[in-house]
Amino acid sequence: GDRKGQEKKCVAVGTRRKQQPRGTARAARVDESINVDTREPSDTFHIPELNQETWENFLKPYKSSYEERAFVIEKDMIQGEIPKELRGSLLRNGPGLFEIGGEPIPQPFDGDGKVAMFCFPGGEDNRPFFSTRFVRTKAFVEEQKANKMIYRGAFSVGNPAGGLFYNPFDLSVKQIANTGVVHWAGKILALYERDLPYHLKNEDLKTLGTTTLDGGIDEPYFAAHNQIVSMPDGSKRLVTFSASESGLDNRIVVWEFDEDGKQVARIEKTLPNAAFGFFHDMAVTEKHYIFVENPIRLDMKKFLFEYMFGKACIAECLQFVPSMDTKIHVIPRPCAEGEEEYKVYTCPRPFFTFHHVNSFITSTGNIVLDTCALHEGMDFSANLKTTDVSYYNKNVGRGAYTRLHINTASGVVSEKKMMYRACDFPCVAPQVTGKKHKHAYVYGSAADQEDLWGPPQVISKVSFTSDDESVSPSVQQTVFHPGRNKWAQEPIFVPRDGATEEDDGWVLVLVYDSDADTTELAILDAKSMKAEATIKLPFMIPAGLHGSWTPEYLGSRPEGDAENSRFEYDIRNGVDYF
Repeated sequence: GDRKGQEKKCVAVGTRRKQQPRGTARAARVDESINVDTREPSDTFHIPELNQETWENFLKPYKSSYEERAFVIEKDMIQGEIPKELRGSLLRNGPGLFEIGGEPIPQPFDGDGKVAMFCFPGGEDNRPFFSTRFVRTKAFVEEQKANKMIYRGAFSVGNPAGGLFYNPFDLSVKQIANTGVVHWAGKILALYERDLPYHLKNEDLKTLGTTTLDGGIDEPYFAAHNQIVSMPDGSKRLVTFSASESGLDNRIVVWEFDEDGKQVARIEKTLPNAAFGFFHDMAVTEKHYIFVENPIRLDMKKFLFEYMFGKACIAECLQFVPSMDTKIHVIPRPCAEGEEEYKVYTCPRPFFTFHHVNSFITSTGNIVLDTCALHEGMDFSANLKTTDVSYYNKNVGRGAYTRLHINTASGVVSEKKMMYRACDFPCVAPQVTGKKHKHAYVYGSAADQEDLWGPPQVISKVSFTSDDESVSPSVQQTVFHPGRNKWAQEPIFVPRDGATEEDDGWVLVLVYDSDADTTELAILDAKSMKAEATIKLPFMIPAGLHGSWTPEYLGSRPEGDAENSRFEYDIRNGVDYF
């Protein structure tokens, strides 16, 4: 079912084979056409003008939220009816502080982590228990007590404490636990890719300290992204990794943990000349671990003449290089040893990617990887201080739902962009992680146009209606638009208990209302993408990063205790290790 000769193609590079000369494989004809059946709600759909007002509305949730809270959602906060079958807990993580001691943090990626959760007890009165707290990392507590910056973040310039001494050779960064969160083996784990996980108490999100999962994490870093996969016997495993520079190479360690938190698989692989490959996410199939090496190098001029003198942050020294290749590293899982071998494939054209949608093995033994590709790269100097609405006049940083099809016999990789809508932060139904999927969910721009994009505002359901294993499947979009001056965040899929169809369930998404300066949780029917219920909080939650769903109820006990668990505290009154 693949359209041969119509997509960009290249030849694989094995671990001991020389790369094919640049340009030879890229002479193939490219099908750049986009053919998508898009369904948008005409009654609410609004594409905002790219002006200063839109920019300021979008940036409003990028501000500090000092209050920690816990309470049961009141009935008057709910519009519609929360499905009684919805039982479990939504976890979200992201930066909660955008200043320390009055000194602004211009890059959200450097903000201290604040976890929020909505815990649904299920049943007729399905009002969730809500809680949100800061993660008490050592750095967070020390800086709050000192009321000033002490530690350097990845995007900090010079000495954040303001002193004259600056050690440019100290490449360590502040541990902030602000990127991901997952519930595994009875523990809530707050994640940041240059640190160990922080274990949070289930009922109230109090920080219990870092964890190694009883020694199963035997590296200093534990990634912010992971995959939960189903095994043939019906059990589940948490698959995650550590990536660290080793000279010019990158050293990847991948672990698999069973449902009790025991390490049941571990592999270690050195990726040659990939020190700056920026491995933020991974994909998995039933037989493979998949890592995409981004075409990033260290800008030595900026490093030597700006970073070394405290005039640029270390992240700004990472440069997207269009003349370099984007590579796909396919590593056999231990369960497939003897059947597979480690291979490296070169993509048809360079791109940068943060996040992958999913990956699977086709019925003919090929590999499909869906990813959100930034074809014109990423500008690591962009932040809240240096960027304005003109950011959207260029395509640097613009993600596109992109399919990569690896012909494992020939080594040819074909690529196809699925739609014009700029998008990122994807998810699929958990039961198809690492397997063929027919539906995916992304947040994206309201505009679905080749020459227009803007801040993420809508949720798009991307469905493959035919040829779903090929590089050019038929695509249908079904779009949820939260409304004018409302901004959707990462979608999280929740399967209905006993579902027999992949999209039978709900999509949960936090939405910021810039007119009211509040946050709401939209509960969408995953088939129609229409809201079944909306929980309107009387306050805002800062724009977050990543989250997850667990079928476990993690809040205070619904049998009366939750009603007595109301809590509110302002961290400006002081913090401690709790």
